[in-house]
Amino acid sequence: MTAEQRRNLFAFENYIRKILDPTYILSYMAPWLDDDKMQYIQAEKNNKGPMEAASLFLQFLLELQGTDWFRGLLDALCHAGYSGLYEALESWDFLKIEKLEEHRLLLKRLQPELKAKIIPTDILPDISQCLIPQECEEIRQICTNKGMIAGAEKLVECLQRSDKENWPKTLKLALEKEGYDELWIVDEGMKNMEKKAVEDDEMEISSIQIFYQEEQECQNLSQNSSPPPDNSYTNLYDPLKPRNYQLELALPAKKGKNTIICAPTGCGKTFVSLLICEHHLKKFPPGQGKVVFFANQIPVYEQQASVFSRYFQRLGYRVVGISGATAENTPVKQTIENNDIIILTPQILVNNLKNGTIPSVSVFTLMIFDECHHTNKHHPYNMIMFSYLDQKLGGASAPLPQIIGLTASVGVGDAKTIEDATSYICKLCAALDVTVIATVRDNLEELEQVVYKPQKISRKVESRATNTFKLIISQLMKETENLAKNVSVELGKLFQIQNRQFGTQKYEQWIVAVHHACKVFQMADKEEESRVCKALFLYTSHLRKYNDALIINEDAQMKDALKYLKDFFNNLREATFDEIEQDLTRRFEEKLEELENVSMDPSNENPKLRDLYLILQEEYHLNPDTKTILFVKTRALVDALKKWIEENSALSFLKPGILTGRGRTKQVTGMTLPAQKCVLEAFRASSDNNILIATSVADEGIDIAECNLVILYEYVGNVIKMIQTRGLGGCIFAHSPL
Repeated sequence: MTAEQRRNLFAFENYIRKILDPTYILSYMAPWLDDDKMQYIQAEKNNKGPMEAASLFLQFLLELQGTDWFRGLLDALCHAGYSGLYEALESWDFLKIEKLEEHRLLLKRLQPELKAKIIPTDILPDISQCLIPQECEEIRQICTNKGMIAGAEKLVECLQRSDKENWPKTLKLALEKEGYDELWIVDEGMKNMEKKAVEDDEMEISSIQIFYQEEQECQNLSQNSSPPPDNSYTNLYDPLKPRNYQLELALPAKKGKNTIICAPTGCGKTFVSLLICEHHLKKFPPGQGKVVFFANQIPVYEQQASVFSRYFQRLGYRVVGISGATAENTPVKQTIENNDIIILTPQILVNNLKNGTIPSVSVFTLMIFDECHHTNKHHPYNMIMFSYLDQKLGGASAPLPQIIGLTASVGVGDAKTIEDATSYICKLCAALDVTVIATVRDNLEELEQVVYKPQKISRKVESRATNTFKLIISQLMKETENLAKNVSVELGKLFQIQNRQFGTQKYEQWIVAVHHACKVFQMADKEEESRVCKALFLYTSHLRKYNDALIINEDAQMKDALKYLKDFFNNLREATFDEIEQDLTRRFEEKLEELENVSMDPSNENPKLRDLYLILQEEYHLNPDTKTILFVKTRALVDALKKWIEENSALSFLKPGILTGRGRTKQVTGMTLPAQKCVLEAFRASSDNNILIATSVADEGIDIAECNLVILYEYVGNVIKMIQTRGLGGCIFAHSPL
């Protein structure tokens, strides 16, 4: 090794210390380092960590007198998997590694949130190429022996040392694939943070809302957007006859106008879109017309892909579907070019427009947006329409596609006056570039015969007379908030925002706002910046768990809420326990005995569960074939109510299934796409599956005609959600504002 190489190695020591775990290459360095030195390096790692071990390793290397050890070091790095460090040392160019520093800082500040949310064994296969093979094995062992939080901590630690220049992008894609899209966001500003945190949570009510279904005289695709069972679909080549109100809804679009079709759920808007699509494609020579249908939710995407394939099979058009689950292995550009109708989840198009795979929306001649009322803010629908409007206003010569939106209600947002409501609707129309909102006017009587009027039933539910559990947890939350707001003067201002009541979804929104603020927070002192953000993540992650527990306590069993917290703190102990976590755990444990006592007190039984029990007993006694969808606010509540039903011997006639979204956390695991499909198919087809406990994933766009009772269990949404759920599977809506 030359004197210049020694100087360079010393100069770039800091980069090497941040990346290299020398214990992974010691076996390759045996010709130059004796056993005593290797043991010293191993002990240094065990006692002080890999960075100090790397310092000692470099010190021993620089003391060597030979010339061949540097080549041996390069070979060792190559064999162990340190390809980035190998390349940098060979060329003495550390620019690629230096560019990773900002991502390491972001990862460091996000560590508490990643620890609390991700399941490392799920994302490890997709990011293993960014890690050393030995690191992957250690992560798996830690997950098995110590739990997922400890495994996630090890995963983050290894990624912070990764020398692969593509690890930030690979991590982002892996998180998106597993439903953790919101965790790795580098380019969001602070705008709208406070606004999001202070939006009024207007409908805080205590009620159980019930839907009923009446038997329909007949059922075909013109009445209902879901395909009939295979054995009843006798002739795919027989064109289905539309109703008059469906022809009325389709008329403006058939004339080529950009249109929002606004009609009740269950009236067959999907069939209207089929009519429009067929009319549109017939105007073009074969292969020239190209339709894209956007579906927000994966179950809706699956449903609509099936409907379109069945309908257009008789006409000879090529139909294909692409979702997040299939996009990775699908050549998107070629797939679009080779098909006439493409069913997409919207983020697929957003990603491909952004990376240039799809040059513009002009590759399509018709774009249909299902549940188009989502076209606002940062929703993928709005991102697609930004591209459309940029092209339109920029004077591009390429023809633009026709726009069709489908919705049960355009909504009014937070409007308090007619003027505000009108303004909100106009903004939606502008966002979609539509000139017509098509509603049923001339054939209203026929529509009302198809979409049944609701039979309304209201059940007032008393709250617990005393709620000691909530008082104790609320006090712990106040203490945690006080600790958090003193971490930083600037970010502490977020804690001055009012109207964030403990145990509400409003409070969850505020926590999300704080986390977003941390992600974009900047300080001149990067170490202090990292310390501040990490501390705030830790405090607010604990606040989130307390808030979840209060929601469970409010709507389910107190013992389930306590178990939720105990599981969280037990998992924390298996991972690295820093001072903040130790302090917060101590505070919780000081109250644990009191919480145990109140949770076991029979007088603290939840009155809402008693009332829910009576409803279920009554309805299944009157009709043993009843099929129920029970909507709840959170996935934690889904599990809690499923457990309550299964533990209640008097409800043994119920066989509960669950349907939740794909996002995941440690305590509550999301559902994969195949699992969602399996649950829906079982509920539709099997008499054994007679109650489905669901979150919002099932309340919009999915048609489940088999259900004849829907219960909204403390499930209060906006106007749009109310109207969407009202039409679910032909069920009739009942609302009880108290």
